[in-house]
Amino acid sequence: MNKIYYIDIKKLQASFTYEELYNMVSLYRKNKVNRLKLDKDKWLSLGVEYLLINGLKELNIDYSMIEIEHIENNKPVFKNCPDELYFNLSHSGEMAMCIISDYEVGCDIQEKLEKENYLEIAKKFFHPKEFEIIQNAKNEEKLDYFYRIWVLKESYIKNTGRGLGTPLNQFRISLDNNHKLYINEILNNDYYFEEKETGDPNYKSAFCIKLK
Repeated sequence: MNKIYYIDIKKLQASFTYEELYNMVSLYRKNKVNRLKLDKDKWLSLGVEYLLINGLKELNIDYSMIEIEHIENNKPVFKNCPDELYFNLSHSGEMAMCIISDYEVGCDIQEKLEKENYLEIAKKFFHPKEFEIIQNAKNEEKLDYFYRIWVLKESYIKNTGRGLGTPLNQFRISLDNNHKLYINEILNNDYYFEEKETGDPNYKSAFCIKLK
């Protein structure tokens, strides 16, 4: 089971006042939001937890009865969920994303921005074969490939909870239909990857689950 949710914060703002949404979320989220300076960032942070609350509601789980703890590299996990469930959250631009799964999971969403130095970023941080894919793509497709690779790699990092302790240029995920993971060019079949449409062509997203 992989339940994936997206929301544009403009829809949240049209449906709730800030106070209404703020009062729905956990103390942890309130404290996190209180530290943020920009209104957009506050709404995004509230938005990811709003998606989680409603996702659990669909599974007949009362979020108010659930505890969340943060393990290595601040990865959030359920502490006392009645079912063996996992989740992950991400946001970018004005979109929030949440995934709930019965597998250990990581997800990432990125707004496609015209970065002038994206090729330099890819050359420095991506695996050489990933950089080669971007270089060999048509000019109008290069940025798209850059973000596809980005969200796949980030979803893996968020799944493992290793943060930036995992060198980005030492692993790659193939862009074929199977999305195979290679670490130091050795095939690793422990993970499953999937790219997901967000409903907005200006965003790319993906998730990664650890197979049991």
